[in-house]
Amino acid sequence: MKKLITVVIVAIIASASVFANDKNANETTQQKLRKEIIELLEKPTFQIEKSDIVANIEFTLNAKNEIVILTVDSNKDIVENFVKSRLNYKKVSSTLSKNDQRIFKMKLKVVKPI
Repeated sequence: MKKLITVVIVAIIASASVFANDKNANETTQQKLRKEIIELLEKPTFQIEKSDIVANIEFTLNAKNEIVILTVDSNKDIVENFVKSRLNYKKVSSTLSKNDQRIFKMKLKVVKPI
């Protein structure tokens, strides 16, 4: 019986430490940042000839909460120029801690209007 009580107490303590991690706060920061980037990239100024255009964007945030574009990987130069002109050094309200210098990766898909 003592072993059962000990096992139950250990299980409760272990589950409490698992649920104590606050992953939701980090996810909401990333979701806010994503929404801000989507707003900045709305209504592209170029025409899409054939099909959808896909680009992979890598960026980080500097100390002033500005987006710094590291790379834009796309087959079309016009998309690369568009992303850089719309995002590079644009201030966002999402903040990260000073020790949290991450590189964010985002996939962009520009769809031909119907």
